[in-house]
Amino acid sequence: MTIYSLELQAIPNQQFSTTINNVNMTIDLKFTGDNDNGIMLFALQINDAYVCPYVPAFSQQGLLPYKYMVEEAGGNFFFDTDGDEYPDYRNFNRSCFLYFITK
Repeated sequence: MTIYSLELQAIPNQQFSTTINNVNMTIDLKFTGDNDNGIMLFALQINDAYVCPYVPAFSQQGLLPYKYMVEEAGGNFFFDTDGDEYPDYRNFNRSCFLYFITK
């Protein structure tokens, strides 16, 4: 098992690509709702095909909800936040971090 920390920008909507263990992944993060009551959404593409459509992002639990998605990605993504708060783009890389953990 290997843990990778993924650098995020403190902006509400972003897309970035990374390669981990020869798997080319594109991560989409989108903020939906208003500033006080919004939620982050997470989506994953592998080789330009959506593996995981937008799902709500919660702290301390895998973002890929199904085993076959984890198998295809070779692991799962997790947000770690202070006090198990909801992931919030305003706290990215300060008290809210995104990790990929291999199987």
